[in-house]
Amino acid sequence: MKEKSIIELFKIITKDLIAPSFVKKGIGEDAAVLEIGGSYYLITTDLLIEDTHFKQKWISPFALGYKALAVNLSDIAAMGGKPECFIISIGIPKDFSSKDIDELIKGLKTIAQKYQVFLIGGDTVRAEKIVINITVLGKTEKKPFFRSGAKVGDIILVSRFLGDAAAGLAILENNLNQKDFLSLINAHLFPEPEVDLGLYLAETQLVHAAIDISDGIASDLMWICEESNVGAKIYKTKIPISSICKKAAHKLNKNPLEWALSGGEDYALLFTIPPNALKQIKEGIWKKFKREVFVIGEITEGNKVLLVSEKKIIDISGKGFSHF
Repeated sequence: MKEKSIIELFKIITKDLIAPSFVKKGIGEDAAVLEIGGSYYLITTDLLIEDTHFKQKWISPFALGYKALAVNLSDIAAMGGKPECFIISIGIPKDFSSKDIDELIKGLKTIAQKYQVFLIGGDTVRAEKIVINITVLGKTEKKPFFRSGAKVGDIILVSRFLGDAAAGLAILENNLNQKDFLSLINAHLFPEPEVDLGLYLAETQLVHAAIDISDGIASDLMWICEESNVGAKIYKTKIPISSICKKAAHKLNKNPLEWALSGGEDYALLFTIPPNALKQIKEGIWKKFKREVFVIGEITEGNKVLLVSEKKIIDISGKGFSHF
């Protein structure tokens, strides 16, 4: 079964039940949305399992702690919210030393302090492998971004280069010289959630739909299309790929476009806006952050994600990373 099919099965639990009045969004978004006292509270959770999401020989305990919280903060950013606090549950194997635990906690503390996110509780158990589950609570006074708001004619943008994290993983897997590709390895081990950008975009109230790129744009853009009942075209020549990613791909005889489309773990924001908002968005982001965002395509009628090049059009719907 595919991940989306399994998620659909879980919706059976809510059948014939009436959601509490404060629940505004549940399954199908980067975070659940609760409206309480005029504010929107965002709740998200992510699970990291050793040998599925990471291997100890490639990631230090410090980096693991950092990344485990970062990927959750990214979900809050994708809704236009500010992360406030978190809960962590962790399974620890016998060979994970007290020094390892100290380093993992230092990694968690580093990113928690960076984004001012407060730890409020959790659970610890013995496990055969390292298992980390984090739940983050965020908040926004503005209406959150949903995956279901994309409209035909919208422009599709991404917030940074794609494929760097997948390239970093490939370098670790193939034992290339890490010093030559440090930025790619850091993209994989220390992803930066787009919290500040998400908050800025929320202030503009110009974003129609958004998601963070965790499984690759081929998959994550498909989530927006399905929830919004639309299709999408993205253009091969407009996919932003860094020169160092292309260098790594050449070294490994890989296609960097594949990393960008389906490698995953970029944790960039993918969002749609009306065409007449593009100038305001790009100028505003440059003025505030001194950085670019990249137009990669547009929302169309239909129900597919199409990759357009000079020679052909390819259906890449849902071709990103999948656990199943």
